[in-house]
Amino acid sequence: MMHNVLQKISVTILSLGAAVFAHAQMPSDQLLFITPAQIQALQQQPERWVALQKRCDAELDARAQPVADFSPPPHYSSTGVTHDTTAKNLSSDAGIIYRAALCYQLTTNRTYASHAQTMIDAWSKTVKTVGKGQGASDFNFNMPQIIIGASLVRHVNQWDDTAFRTLLADKAAATTHADKTNNHGNWGVLLDASIAAYLGDTQQLAKASRRWQALMQSQVADDGSLPLEICRSNTSNYCGGADKGINGLSYTHYTLLPTTIAAEILTLRGFDVYQSEAGRKLGLAYARAASWTRYPDTFPYYQSNDGKLNGIRNAAYFSILQKHYPNPDAGTVLREGKVGMNGLELLMLFPAG
Repeated sequence: MMHNVLQKISVTILSLGAAVFAHAQMPSDQLLFITPAQIQALQQQPERWVALQKRCDAELDARAQPVADFSPPPHYSSTGVTHDTTAKNLSSDAGIIYRAALCYQLTTNRTYASHAQTMIDAWSKTVKTVGKGQGASDFNFNMPQIIIGASLVRHVNQWDDTAFRTLLADKAAATTHADKTNNHGNWGVLLDASIAAYLGDTQQLAKASRRWQALMQSQVADDGSLPLEICRSNTSNYCGGADKGINGLSYTHYTLLPTTIAAEILTLRGFDVYQSEAGRKLGLAYARAASWTRYPDTFPYYQSNDGKLNGIRNAAYFSILQKHYPNPDAGTVLREGKVGMNGLELLMLFPAG
């Protein structure tokens, strides 16, 4: 009798252990935020990505520009934006990698995949240290695009992505800004979710989901505005000075973009944050951003900046949120076109219905 009881306890413990292990690890070979169905639909409509393929072809001669110590200076000074080639090179390379990987998916031409893989390897094998200041920030802003690109070509050409996985686990993960309260936190959550999805770590995905929800709960006011962002200036006096609020709508978009991409990554892996109370707050923020984008003269800092606001229509992410929270203002903005911040080709991947 006692033997049978012990045997049952042992089996139960083993089962629990297996469950915990299964929770910690998951298949990591799926695309990060694009589905095979989306790719297949686009393959049947080549006219929609003619311009993208031409750009991929023009970029095939591009070579990665990594550095061993990635420590660019602060983006803002007391007089305005600084321009540093180190940060610009990472951003540029991230875009080239992503587009080449996407072109591979659409055409199955392995030349595009090889180009993306070569550039990813260059950064993975060169970077030794990442500065804690602007370096970490730029990793948060740009690495997700590289990770998404890598997911599109990870099983092509027998590519060995060991160096890239090491870069993610040993360096990129340590730069996360997910604990910050403003837009940096949203980019940090996207970085965390992207790394976790690529490496197949469900526990880290769950952690990213919890942080995603906490940020939406704390960042979005009852009227849908983002108080930490709408006051943003164009200098290191981040929320003050003569041009207070000139970047406020731009930074609202810059917060909601990573929030949206992270939501897609999480939802595709069973963490449907859209259906949470925090998802409701995202819907409120989307409606407010859409209204301001359509009617910028209603933005709180429009008059104080003499009718000038930066990044008013940096709203390509509307094409995703419109499917979750249909909004007439956003629909009008998308139909009007000339929508920016489309580095992930969202307008092509998520066409307005």
